[in-house]
Amino acid sequence: MMTTSEKIEVFTEPILDNSIVSLQEHTYKPYGSPKFQNSDEIRIPVHFQDIILDISESYIYIEGTFETTDATKKCYLSNNSLAFLFDEIRYEMGGEKVAAVRKPGITTALKTMVSFGTAHTKPLLTCGWGLNEKKQDILDLSSNIFSGKLPLKYLMGFAEDYTKGIFNVKQELIIIIARTFSNCYIGEVEANIKINKIEWKIRHIIPEDRQKLKILSRINKGSNSANIHMTFRTWDLYELPALRETSSDVWAIRTSTSLEKPRYIIIGFQDNNNSENFKNNATQFTSANVSDIRVYLNSTVFPYERWNLDFTKKLYAAAYYNYENFQRSYYGREFNDPMMHFGEYTKNPVFLVDCVHQTENVKSSTVDVKIEFQTRDSKFPKDTKVYALIIHDSIINYNILNGSVSNQSVF
Repeated sequence: MMTTSEKIEVFTEPILDNSIVSLQEHTYKPYGSPKFQNSDEIRIPVHFQDIILDISESYIYIEGTFETTDATKKCYLSNNSLAFLFDEIRYEMGGEKVAAVRKPGITTALKTMVSFGTAHTKPLLTCGWGLNEKKQDILDLSSNIFSGKLPLKYLMGFAEDYTKGIFNVKQELIIIIARTFSNCYIGEVEANIKINKIEWKIRHIIPEDRQKLKILSRINKGSNSANIHMTFRTWDLYELPALRETSSDVWAIRTSTSLEKPRYIIIGFQDNNNSENFKNNATQFTSANVSDIRVYLNSTVFPYERWNLDFTKKLYAAAYYNYENFQRSYYGREFNDPMMHFGEYTKNPVFLVDCVHQTENVKSSTVDVKIEFQTRDSKFPKDTKVYALIIHDSIINYNILNGSVSNQSVF
């Protein structure tokens, strides 16, 4: 916003940004001639190392066909269906793993539900988010062909947070196709899904000469001057197959000296019948009538006070506030735009625990991560699965001179 004093600076010279002379999208195809069968590993290498690549704005383009076994029965592509086509997606630099997403369908569902709101509903449709029986925007009903894209920043924290160009290093995208496509559609009968095309679309950045010389002069100063520290937040998904049928349970997720500092934990409860079952929505979560969720990082507990929830009486304001406030805390947005308003939250709740502010002993020692659950009922429902998406800090050291890449933990 222009200040009052700036209004009288009428002789200020205009600033034109001509630092980039070309920004064109290029297509990278899988190695070999893959058939895109279930459980296949697809590798898409980038051979050009002397070109600056805009990885953060890159995306996976997908084409395929969707045909039901009985046209008279109800059957349609499900919400987030494109992400459910895969079991794992991994991005590597210099032969080192930089980012990986396991169970992309569940991971992106949890992250999307807290990150995006009503203003993002139309752009998210191209990712397959928002599909239902009456909304099949990515599917042509006459030819049964579907197409869409999965931006890397939709799939992994590295691409969302690190937005600078990358070059002079070998890069590769590894994609594991799902062993079953039963989470990709909902229907009364089975359907056949076939993937026909997977491509990686990346923009090439060509700077103008002065910017190019500036980069080269820095590199020519030697290896130490060519070091780049890429900071970002990693998304790690953990899964508890079933809560015990008791009124409380404790899940010891992980104890490790290498676990990077947890920032946020997104938690979703799900009926086991929703998993790999084409008759149910795989992005549908339940409250399990939970009354409290507490995260322990060593001896430090989050949140400090108990929530004392009761979903049967709409007493879930504490959980909803944390869910709603994620956008302000994580992205620094001035205004929150939650995907669900307060009344809708009970229909598909996910729980957010903010662990950003921690004491020094949590940052510097072995981190023991545990989650405690309590329910209002006498016991948790049978076969209640729990997903926990832990978002934590990461640093990758990357040398632009020799292309070497190394991981560095942050506490």
